[in-house]
Amino acid sequence: MNRPTPIPAPKVDLDAAKAWLQEKLSRERLSHSLGAHDKALELARKFRLPAEAQEKAAVAGLLHDAAKLMGPRELFDYCDRHGLAISEADRESPQTLHPFVGADLVMRELGIEDPEILDAIRYHTTGRAGMDRVEQIVYIADKIEENTRNPLFVKRVAAHLDERNPASLDETMLYLLDSTIAFVMEKRQVIHPRTLEARNDFIRRLKQTTGRRKNEEEN
Repeated sequence: MNRPTPIPAPKVDLDAAKAWLQEKLSRERLSHSLGAHDKALELARKFRLPAEAQEKAAVAGLLHDAAKLMGPRELFDYCDRHGLAISEADRESPQTLHPFVGADLVMRELGIEDPEILDAIRYHTTGRAGMDRVEQIVYIADKIEENTRNPLFVKRVAAHLDERNPASLDETMLYLLDSTIAFVMEKRQVIHPRTLEARNDFIRRLKQTTGRRKNEEEN
């Protein structure tokens, strides 16, 4: 079966992108974004993603929170102005909208149209079923960058990551999704359907991986 040809990573002026972010983010949030860039690049290299994918993960890591400081009303207004669909789940959990608005800002204001970069930005909060490696790495990097995240939590999550085992990315995603769901349940907040779909998808992926390994051992 012929595989689609990967789209080359766009040449992004990182200095210009950082200057653009400075206009949109607080100092702490900018530090977080720089940390996510570094961690996404580190993980992409550690898990031996192709060079193009490494660049895309790093760019998405840097830009993932472009709309983080926009409040609910501002996010709703932006979506209305630019025709971005808002689901009932988004209205109940408006914090899940900033990735979609951020991806739209990145596309409109920085001219980045690469679908892998934009999807990694869009789904870094809720996750989704069918996440590719770039999306997974940006999701994980957001949670364990070392500039602003709790060192004990970073260490706990990092213990799941083993570059000798590519499936450990799936295992780490499941751990983080379970942690997120438990936190949201404790707060008695609405769990976004995409997060539940993502969790179920990673459970299925890991079962398939376990099944393949068992068959290989038996054969």
